Amino acid sequence: MTLQFDIRERPLVFESTLLYHANTPHLSGTRYSVVLYNKDMRWACDRAPQPKRTQPLSADTDIHYLDTSTVDTDENARSALLDALEQTTFYNDRCTNGNTHSKYPDLHHSKFISFGNTLCRKSRAHQASHGIANRQGVNPNNAKHPVLFEALCGYLNTFQPHLFGIDTSVFQYTSLIVTNNALCRFHLDNTNYGNACILALGDYTGGGELCIDVDRSNDELLLQA
Repeated sequence: MTLQFDIRERPLVFESTLLYHANTPHLSGTRYSVVLYNKDMRWACDRAPQPKRTQPLSADTDIHYLDTSTVDTDENARSALLDALEQTTFYNDRCTNGNTHSKYPDLHHSKFISFGNTLCRKSRAHQASHGIANRQGVNPNNAKHPVLFEALCGYLNTFQPHLFGIDTSVFQYTSLIVTNNALCRFHLDNTNYGNACILALGDYTGGGELCIDVDRSNDELLLQA
């Protein structure tokens, strides 16, 4: 059972560490996808803990659009974000070891940029000396691309107050990735913590939906007592 969701400027929330997901190709134009997530910032953590499962996932699994019924998305904020995206250079995705990411079948066209918080590579002692009890660091792209970072915050927080920002005590999500025309294979976000929120925007036409394969998620993940 594969479910498809229209995420064009419709933020979808789902458990991306348990549900295999990918996107359909789009016909033409530029498709930006914004994925909001949180990282497990604990020390010596290579894989975030997954929720315990006691029964198979089904079509009734909690996959839902963010409730924006009481919000009028700011058109000026949307235009500012699109302008900033079009002026930004995107990069090839890289894993921690420097290799290209296997989830992208078309690495030539799949580009990305990340913002928010990131896993700091400084020592535990260094973090402690700065009053930080974990591996939380600030993504350098926040300062390298300040116009785009501000535009992302401005647009995303029109959907829901305190949806995205770097203060973990205030914001629901503190990390994000923006992809440019990325086509990804079915995958899990193994190193994320909790659910994810994803939406797309741009001048693209046809396709680009998010697919969630419930059957594969059940087949390849053993039920956890």
